Amino acid sequence: MFLLRDALPNLNGNLRLLHAAVGVDTVDIYGNGILLASNLNFGNITPYKELASGKYEIQIYKAGTYDTPLLTDNLEIIPLSIITVSTVLLKNALALFTLKDSTTANLGGLAFLRFINLSANSPLLSLYLPNGNALFEGVEYLETTGYYPLSAGIYDFLLTATGAPVLKDIIPNINLNESTFHSIFIIGSLNSEPRLSYLLTDDNGKK
Repeated sequence: MFLLRDALPNLNGNLRLLHAAVGVDTVDIYGNGILLASNLNFGNITPYKELASGKYEIQIYKAGTYDTPLLTDNLEIIPLSIITVSTVLLKNALALFTLKDSTTANLGGLAFLRFINLSANSPLLSLYLPNGNALFEGVEYLETTGYYPLSAGIYDFLLTATGAPVLKDIIPNINLNESTFHSIFIIGSLNSEPRLSYLLTDDNGKK
């Protein structure tokens, strides 16, 4: 039997959630009263979740509570969108930071990488290839680069900070897969806890 719903286009979007707000406890995140993420610790990211397109009221609570939200904000899920929503700090207040993931570019068998600075107290950050060539230079807080094409493979990247010569960290053994979009998120604090760290993600959306 042919069902009408089988002929309807998929108008859902894909959403994942990243906790990148330094000093904010483990959280539960709701959308229109539906639990989207439970016990999300700083530095953790959820898998993509498929959601119906439309407008959502996002509420963030301290994990295990459901009385006074730490933040209430609005988010719109666009049909077929792939997005990452991060908890961040703006003027020391909790906020949401939304990124569109992936792109419609022809992959051509390459890997693609972008760089995102979510460290609120860091200076400008740069990411270099082992040969010294700069991939991304002078990236400020909440700045997101475009996706850069690279040959698939395993890389050791060098992270540096403008005005902080002591910061020359190697980000080792980064596996960039063919025909895949990746992000390197820099999170944490430059000179305090939790210390500066990175998160590598696959941005191709729900598998």
